[in-house]
Amino acid sequence: MKLSCKQWCRIQEMLANLKCPNCFSAKVKLCEEETAENAECTECECRFEFNPDLLEMHE
Repeated sequence: MKLSCKQWCRIQEMLANLKCPNCFSAKVKLCEEETAENAECTECECRFEFNPDLLEMHE
C-alpha cells in the first residue's frame, strides 16, 4: 500500500497526538508485535488498540 504525502502527514499527526485512553498520558509507545492491543502506555502500563483509519484518509 503506497501512502500519499497527505496520508503520511496525517499518520504522523495522529502519532504525535496519541494519548492513553486510561490516564490520558502522552507517554505512549507502539508495540513491535502484531496484536490487537498494539500500543502501550509507559505511565500506567495499560495496553490498548491504536488503529488509524487509513480508509478515511484514502482519496
